[in-house]
Amino acid sequence: MTRPTTVALTISRELGSGGSFIGQAVARRLGLKYVDREILQEAARLLDVEDHDLERLEERVSTFWTRTAQVFSLGGPDVTYVPPTLRAVYEEDLFKVESRIIQEIAARDSAVIVGRGGFHVLRDHPGLVSVFVHAPEAWRADRVMATLGVADLPSALEILRRSDRDRSRFVLTMTGFAWQDAHRSHLCLDTSKLGLDTAVDLVAHLVSSRLGRSRSQG
Repeated sequence: MTRPTTVALTISRELGSGGSFIGQAVARRLGLKYVDREILQEAARLLDVEDHDLERLEERVSTFWTRTAQVFSLGGPDVTYVPPTLRAVYEEDLFKVESRIIQEIAARDSAVIVGRGGFHVLRDHPGLVSVFVHAPEAWRADRVMATLGVADLPSALEILRRSDRDRSRFVLTMTGFAWQDAHRSHLCLDTSKLGLDTAVDLVAHLVSSRLGRSRSQG
């Protein structure tokens, strides 16, 4: 009997929209492998650097200034200087390595991958389910203040807008596609209208149906 095709759920999300929450909840409900930090850790091993040195490179394309130091953080513009890694690693290097890791994981296991251009990396995977999670800025700002402990609305909005710019630039540069292009997703969810629980139900139903088809074809 042919081995069933694995199912790969990729979630692209705006910061504060609940994409990671949905991914983790669906993984638990359906018994899927949820991969996040281990992708970064394996990439760091392959690139021979510390994983914390790669964190600031994920889902962004650095300008001259962000290659030199992080000017803004949760603490504002007076953030402590962040030195470059001992070995120069850029976004293109990391994206290529993480793409290979993601493809290897998806070939072995049915899994949930959040961010990292997964919708593009796994575009040829026969079991791909691609979801884009979004919400209005005000709703996301409230959630960022509540979940990340950001003290005020202006700071939350700055974090959201910086994240949106970084992710948009990253996806366009690495994949050639607009980050919020609905044509790249099987399902687009506005969590402010649906609520997180309903969003989890919808995504789980879609993935469960895809799993059923995969097993019947195996």
